[in-house]
Amino acid sequence: MISHVAGTLEHKDKDFVTIEVAGVGYKIYAPSSTLDSLPPPGGKVKLFTEQVVREDSVSLYGFALREERNLFTTLLTVNGVGPKGAMALISGIPLDKLVAAITQGNVDLLVTAPGIGQKTAQRIIIELKEKLAKTYGLKPAQLTMGIPGGDTTLISDAMSGLMTLGLTPREAREAITGLKDKLDNLKSVEEIIKASLKNLY
Repeated sequence: MISHVAGTLEHKDKDFVTIEVAGVGYKIYAPSSTLDSLPPPGGKVKLFTEQVVREDSVSLYGFALREERNLFTTLLTVNGVGPKGAMALISGIPLDKLVAAITQGNVDLLVTAPGIGQKTAQRIIIELKEKLAKTYGLKPAQLTMGIPGGDTTLISDAMSGLMTLGLTPREAREAITGLKDKLDNLKSVEEIIKASLKNLY
């Protein structure tokens, strides 16, 4: 497996680059975020790569950030998501927003990527929600984004408390989200935690 390629940028196209290393030109598909960060042809570049082997082809996908490469690899583990779909997600949605969308169950944002339908977006969320929350070390405050009503600081602290009690990020978020309009009437972290646990069990 080729984990990275470092060399001279020979050519840049709309969805791939050619990097020359010791006389060999590597064609590497890359997301728009990576393409925009590269210097003009002739400059020195380094891309973190993932090699995808199929029955009829072997392709390299490259990223300016190691985190983008890792997310691309993780997306490929989801049934029904191929390199094209994973690249569409990473190209169309900034890394932090993409991770947040998956961990928060934001289907509407995921389907804005070309080729990603409702069912595929839901599958991505189901399979990767908790894994990405742990991998990217999301803070409780980030996991509470999108929960309507209530004081955001209290909700964040309550989320942290629920996770300390052993709930997964998904369980903690769902327990608090299930309170709905009641959040406005809960004035302390303890009240939110108790109501959330009651709502969950």
